[in-house]
Amino acid sequence: MSPQIPAWVSEAVAEFGSACKEKLAGPGDREAAIRTPLEGLLERFGEHLHVKAVFHDEVRDPERRVRPDYGVSIDGAISGYVEVKAPGRGIDPSGFKGHDREQWERQRDLPNLLYTNGTEWRLFRDGGPVGDPIIFSGGSLAKADTKLSASADFEGLLTDFLRWKPAPIGSVTALVQAIAPLTRLLRCEVLDQLAAERRAVKAGEDEYKQPFLGLAADWRRLLFPAATDDVFADGYAQTVTFALLLARSDDIELDGATLHTVGDKLGDHHSLMGRALQLLTDNVANDFKVTLDLLVRVIGAVDWPSVRKGKRDTYLHLYEHFLEGYDPDLRQQSGSYYTPIEVVEQMVRLTDEVLTTRLGMQGFGDERVFTVDPAMGTGTFLQAVIDRAADQITDLHGPGMVRGLVTDLAKRLVGFELQTGPYAVAELRTTDILRKTGATPPPGGMRLYVTDTLDDPNAPIEQLASGLGAISDSRRQASIVKREEPVTVVIGNPPYRERAEGEGSWVEMGSEGIRSNDAATGHAPLDAFRAVGNERYENKLKNLYIYFWRWGTWKVFDALQDERVGVVCFITTSGYVAGPGFNGMREYLRRTCSEGWVIDLSPEGMRPEVSTRVFPGVQQPLAIGIFVRQKDTDTSKPAVIHHTTIPVCGAKSTLRFQSSQSTRRTGETHGPPGSRLSPRRQHQNGIVSHR
Repeated sequence: MSPQIPAWVSEAVAEFGSACKEKLAGPGDREAAIRTPLEGLLERFGEHLHVKAVFHDEVRDPERRVRPDYGVSIDGAISGYVEVKAPGRGIDPSGFKGHDREQWERQRDLPNLLYTNGTEWRLFRDGGPVGDPIIFSGGSLAKADTKLSASADFEGLLTDFLRWKPAPIGSVTALVQAIAPLTRLLRCEVLDQLAAERRAVKAGEDEYKQPFLGLAADWRRLLFPAATDDVFADGYAQTVTFALLLARSDDIELDGATLHTVGDKLGDHHSLMGRALQLLTDNVANDFKVTLDLLVRVIGAVDWPSVRKGKRDTYLHLYEHFLEGYDPDLRQQSGSYYTPIEVVEQMVRLTDEVLTTRLGMQGFGDERVFTVDPAMGTGTFLQAVIDRAADQITDLHGPGMVRGLVTDLAKRLVGFELQTGPYAVAELRTTDILRKTGATPPPGGMRLYVTDTLDDPNAPIEQLASGLGAISDSRRQASIVKREEPVTVVIGNPPYRERAEGEGSWVEMGSEGIRSNDAATGHAPLDAFRAVGNERYENKLKNLYIYFWRWGTWKVFDALQDERVGVVCFITTSGYVAGPGFNGMREYLRRTCSEGWVIDLSPEGMRPEVSTRVFPGVQQPLAIGIFVRQKDTDTSKPAVIHHTTIPVCGAKSTLRFQSSQSTRRTGETHGPPGSRLSPRRQHQNGIVSHR
């Protein structure tokens, strides 16, 4: 026996039918005609449920028709959206074409979306339908009048819609599923806003009064000179999302708080992200605010202690999976592949042993060691450095010394990152690891900076009047490190992108009128990797990872002539080991360094089996390179280079290093104790060949 529809629901639907018939009898747009009756029907349901439902009529224009018709707030909290179609028009997404299809592709990211044409109703959550569609009987809206009726399921559908609340989020998977679509939606909203402001300027309005055009111009001038609107919109959306996540990680309550207040509460430890949140959201248009409010409400449901209880590399998975859900192409376009923790720990361990056995220092914890990750991503290398130093301090001095010495170590750790999303995750994880050891971050927070590592350290930094001053200051502090701080270790996983001519900034092109520190000629630092007569091959140097190799070697070995002692350790593609385009780079390394180790991680060559790759999406052979310069190195004697092949067994989650049997030896050498570089090969004429 079918359930009976309550009398009040029948009455409300009949009144809706009567109002629609009256509206549709007149002239005008049929979709617009049913909007007022629809508001009355939904408000009636809200009253019955004892909730105050407010319908925010979204701003729509001919160029911006992808927005839903209404944003719905319940008791002041944004809860969902309603999309209204003209009576008789289909609302099944599988049949959408043209504009309707484009609109659905945007709207499907919403967590609570109601579609209706007045007689057919469908509820969607995160791109999927909830239950079956509800279809009214009694005829068309133009004729049914009070005969319009609904099934008993209609009450449940609207109750489900109006009482929606974000589910508690306690895992990385749930977090990514919740925030990635909304961040993507926010990015689209920014693009829409930029387009709307450009149309306003074209129509005669003052450009300086357009807030997003001003922000985008400053963003380009400060961080991304050639940035498109897409790049700015991506930076905006990720900054806002991850600033809110930082707030939740610090137990800052988002419910009922303004975004400006949230920015204030982020305080000293996250000052850059807090200020950026304020600057990017203080002056947004009213119709844009509804999208922001929905994002705030969803992130407010994050249970951060539960998220932290996941895997030890929670933060790595957080951003990696976020990118997959947010924009799968973005990671490939940016050349960003996040390094498995097992690989990072081995690189940190080997570098630590080089510091100890070759430079006479007590590893990363030594007060003489200053470490920079120039492409820190989510901070995996910095976390591993802190972990290793804490373990060594415990072994050498006892657990009671960990707190103070790790606090000192934090002052000598620096990370550079160009994207605000991974930057915020790095702040999360480094702050967390310090908290676990009882250490305190440096005044003003960890020394993590939003900056382009490759830009000119001598260039003046503009203070932006429109309010991106926090990022401007971050770049200024980063330039001081680049220009003045003696750096002992540069370690990390630089981005990879071929055909990157023009993307190497100062490293590639130098700065007019300023002599570079690595050569008396005043040429670009990259020139040190060129060889006379080798020009026809050197287009291979136009790769992002090579720009970072040059920045790291410049900073440690060349920048400060009195402090030319240290280590550079990168995992990159291995083309520089033997390719003819890198003759000058190999010559530089042999001439400048005391010793080096090349650990080949892809003995299978190009396109190894996916299960054996360190990075599943990377087909190129990979190698870890470690190069050290000791005090008073004799540059007339080529550095000794050790080479070994280490197959990577299994997927990254079970990666382990194994020594392989070498069929060729040209000399027995000695690696750092416990470095597992045996068997070893020494090449006296280059890393594999000198020229």
